[in-house]
Amino acid sequence: GFSEAVNFSFVAPGDLTPLAPGNGRSGIPLRNPISADLAVMRSSLIGSLIGVLRFNLARKAPRVRVFEAGRVYARDEHVADGEASVAGIRQPMRLAGLAFGTADSTQWSLKDKAVDFFDIKGDIEALFAPRAVRFVAAEHPAMHPGRCASVLLDGKAIGYVGELHPRWRQGYELAQTPVMFE
Repeated sequence: GFSEAVNFSFVAPGDLTPLAPGNGRSGIPLRNPISADLAVMRSSLIGSLIGVLRFNLARKAPRVRVFEAGRVYARDEHVADGEASVAGIRQPMRLAGLAFGTADSTQWSLKDKAVDFFDIKGDIEALFAPRAVRFVAAEHPAMHPGRCASVLLDGKAIGYVGELHPRWRQGYELAQTPVMFE
């Protein structure tokens, strides 16, 4: 039920701070950006997906399910120059998703229920099946305190899932809280 989004790898400098832990505050600036709004390489996919959500909400979409698979960028002095790498910059592939609106498409036999953490948790479990993932309470600067979990695969943290932090929800003027993962 998710639609794929393909976004620029460039973002506005202010978009990184609230949504990307650690390296988001020191984004990698471009020497010759397309525009001032696209002047820094993204360090998280979440900001791009929130932009897609806001675009769809401006066009009165009541239910939005989007995902993106793409690269993010972070400084890492251990990365050497190569055919597919730039010295000092790590470029891992990431997968992120965002759900907003009702948990299910509108049907006459079901009451509308807003999407919640457990709906997305189920989607993540289905994505990794037959392998089992675990969820452990965690904190992330973009996510609601107490409504965020670290996703563990084979005992190793591979990402986060949770609701958007109320401060950012208010800042983006969202009527409902989106649930997201990366």
